[in-house]
Amino acid sequence: MSHYEAPIREPLVLGDKSYHDITEDIAKPIEGKANKNWYMAFYISLAAMLWGFGCIFYTVGTGIGVWGLSKNIGWAWDITNFVWWVGIGHAGTLISAVLLLFRQKWRMA
Repeated sequence: MSHYEAPIREPLVLGDKSYHDITEDIAKPIEGKANKNWYMAFYISLAAMLWGFGCIFYTVGTGIGVWGLSKNIGWAWDITNFVWWVGIGHAGTLISAVLLLFRQKWRMA
């Protein structure tokens, strides 16, 4: 046996593959020519980025009142969005901590 295999799972690479073969298999999609789906996803992402820049310029030009912030309303989109994502992050950390405490093996999958 030329390498160590962990006793808790099966080997990740099956067959007689060298490091070169594994590198070629992994790099093939990246080094090859992009197909039609890649270009379609790229243009959709480009349009989303340009739309986002347009929104930023609109906000800078108009002011943060477009988010719903006024003298009467203290919780506008920016604060609500921040609290939402911090809550999502805390929930993920809590779930991970509970799984760690109960030593769940599928937590590491």
